[in-house]
Amino acid sequence: MIRKMFFCLLLFTLGATLPCQGGMFRNLGSSTHPWRFDGRGFVPGAGEGTPVILVREGYLPVLRGGELLPTVLLPNRMGVIAGICYLQVAGGKLTPESGSIPTGGCRVEIVGTDRQIRLATADRNGFFSLPLPAGNYEVRAAGSPVRFDVREGKTELVALRNGKRMVD
Repeated sequence: MIRKMFFCLLLFTLGATLPCQGGMFRNLGSSTHPWRFDGRGFVPGAGEGTPVILVREGYLPVLRGGELLPTVLLPNRMGVIAGICYLQVAGGKLTPESGSIPTGGCRVEIVGTDRQIRLATADRNGFFSLPLPAGNYEVRAAGSPVRFDVREGKTELVALRNGKRMVD
């Protein structure tokens, strides 16, 4: 028993994937990737002072950034939808600036082919996350619905525009 645990621990540290103690250790060698919202969609990389979603294959994403790394494994046959709810801001004659404002507290409805409704609520930065069984889904907030596929072990990033505000 101790030999088996030592062997599993050794291979686990080397990044191998193998059955141990009735379960599966996943390969921890995959790296973590930061994604930030640029006002239209998600782009790779972290901006200075900009909230990010840290994505690591096979793990739940972390929706803040900072020093935290994704360390919670996704259950088998599950993926994740993560995203942001935002309000588009368009400049006018007096204010040429445009951009976006996160809509914290936004209620997100996710409907799969099984017609079951799953709910998520955006945090104060507008970010939300929900693990889902692999399959086809439609996500709705205050704006138009978006269709997407969830794949096992993967994080699908979705930007949900909840409206547009003109500034003048």
